[in-house]
Order: sequence, then structure tokens, then C-alpha cells
Amino acid sequence: MGLVLFAYEILSVFLYILPAMVANGTPVVIHGLPPMDMGKKLNDGRRVFGDGKTWGGFIAGIAGGLIIGGIESLFIGRNFLLPSFISSIGALVGDLLASFIKRRMGLKRGESAPILDQLDFYVGSLAFLYAFLGIRLNVYAIILFALLIYGLHRTTNYIAYKLKLKSVPW
Repeated sequence: MGLVLFAYEILSVFLYILPAMVANGTPVVIHGLPPMDMGKKLNDGRRVFGDGKTWGGFIAGIAGGLIIGGIESLFIGRNFLLPSFISSIGALVGDLLASFIKRRMGLKRGESAPILDQLDFYVGSLAFLYAFLGIRLNVYAIILFALLIYGLHRTTNYIAYKLKLKSVPW
């Protein structure tokens, strides 16, 4: 595979994942809305997701992803709203699944779960793009982008922490 082709593959991953990145980051700016699990606990006595996963954040995440998809559509010259919608929902569902797993592990909101905290939305987005739209991306580009996202996620979360948008820096 030539370098130009690989650069194109990385750009493809970026275009499909950018709405997911925005969808993942948008919910932190929405406060005071009901949690998605409505305070319910499972048999283990732990919350399903916790207070950090709200309906307002979920809707805001989808809206943010769609806005980015609209902007991408203008730049790439084709309608990118459906992939952006699917990518955004996948990202948010991946994040919900990670919260569910963390609660089952006994981790409280804000406690660190390395790799799971950084790549949950990415894996969710890729899974939804494949499952619902049949989009297959280059595996090497996916791995390279996962490494980039890991570092970017750590950096942006630290910035959000310093801006007092998050209570923990991870």
C-alpha cells in the first residue's frame, strides 16, 4: 500500500470519527438534566450508568455530531449526515456501555479505567458504522487513529478538568 493511499485511509477514518469525537465531548457542557438510568440500580446494588449519563447530554452529543457532519458535507461535497448520525450514536452507546462496565466493576463516577475511558466511544462508533452502514475502514488506519485518539482524549479531558467542566482529569 502506497503512502498516498494510506494517508487517504487515515483521512477516511478521521471523517467518519470526527462526529463521534464531537458527540463524545459535547455532553460535558449540559448540566442538570435527568440521568438516563433514572437512578435505577441493578441486583448488584449499583446504578446502571450513574448521574454522568443524562438524556440532555445524549441529545446534545447527537446534535454536535450532526453539526460536524453538516460541515463535513459542505467540505467533501456529499451528504454526510447519516454516517455522522450513526457514528455519533455509536460513540454515545459505546460510552454508555463503558459506564455500565465500570459500575459493574465497582468503579464510581470519575474513577479511572485506562483504555476503556479513552476508546469506548471510538469502538462504539466503528461498530455502529460497520453494523448499520457496512462501512469498513483500513485496520492499520484504525489502529493508528486509536493511538492518536488515546493521546488526544487524555489531553482534552485534562483541559476540560482545568476549565472545571470535568471533576477529574481523565
